[in-house]
Amino acid sequence: MMKGIMRNKLFGKIISHLLFWCVSMVLFSVLIFYNRGFSFSELNLTLATSILSTMILLAVSVYLNVFWLIPVFFNRRKFILFAFLQLLNIFLFIFLNFLLTGFLEGAHPNYLSEAIAEFILALIFLVVTTLITFTRDSMALQDAQLRIKEVERQNIESELQVLKAQVNPHFFFNTLNSMYALSLDKSEKTPELILRLSELMRYILYESADDMVSMERQLDFVKNYIYLEKIRTDESLEVDLKIEGENTGMNVAPLLLIPFVENAFKHVAKDNHIPAFIHIYINLSHPDEMTFRIENNKYPERSPGLKKIDGIGLANVKKRLELLYPDKHKLTIEDVGTVFKVELKIDTR
Repeated sequence: MMKGIMRNKLFGKIISHLLFWCVSMVLFSVLIFYNRGFSFSELNLTLATSILSTMILLAVSVYLNVFWLIPVFFNRRKFILFAFLQLLNIFLFIFLNFLLTGFLEGAHPNYLSEAIAEFILALIFLVVTTLITFTRDSMALQDAQLRIKEVERQNIESELQVLKAQVNPHFFFNTLNSMYALSLDKSEKTPELILRLSELMRYILYESADDMVSMERQLDFVKNYIYLEKIRTDESLEVDLKIEGENTGMNVAPLLLIPFVENAFKHVAKDNHIPAFIHIYINLSHPDEMTFRIENNKYPERSPGLKKIDGIGLANVKKRLELLYPDKHKLTIEDVGTVFKVELKIDTR
């Protein structure tokens, strides 16, 4: 099948080239008869052979330009050498054509006018075929770029789906265990816990399937997550969420911030002798920029560095940011003693 397709493409190219030269020969013949005052009744074998030889030499010059001069010199930005060789190409055509037409038709009295006419003819053909070549190559390049972008888009979509599916499932199991414990105690917190959990699950199941979601919904998710985590953790844990600015309508990628929040709750130092804290700061003052900062204290001997963000590895978080916000984000991670800090800035334009 592939051979058949290639054969058909080659056949189509040959036909298009033959058609181009047939039309060129007809136009060239008409031009000669018009300029020289001939009539088609005067056409004979010698004149026809002369016209045919001129077109053959012209074709040689054209294909020499298309298959050698343009790719080897012009495309490699060797413009001066290209121009010089192009002139040699034209003069070679004029010289060989003089020899052939002189042999077939005899000497022509006006060499200068013939040379100027043939120079203009060769130049026109070379310019036209060069433009055709550039147009064809440009269209082929655009088509290739579109195909590459489509493949990249499909790859990005599949990778993002995998990344979104990796949100920590242990969080839901732990929350359900907390709900079970609260229900046994008949706690008044149970209905609120169920409501918050349902909001989180609705977000992950439905809204996270979208390419972008509003910052307002992202913040609701973070708030619900913090609420559920505080139910499960020691009440002495200080969790401070500060949101500055009111531009909550900006669109961002779903589940963008939660890996960092998850990581903070996982690695925060839960020790009676160490004040446990998680500080989250989100700046939405700028219409096209979002700044997110989170820091938590940790056990230095147990958390020597961020090797893995719970549920989504650090490499995956960075990869997702590269896919979604190429050259439009800055991620800074600091592991300073007993404090772990993350800052993420995103240009949403």
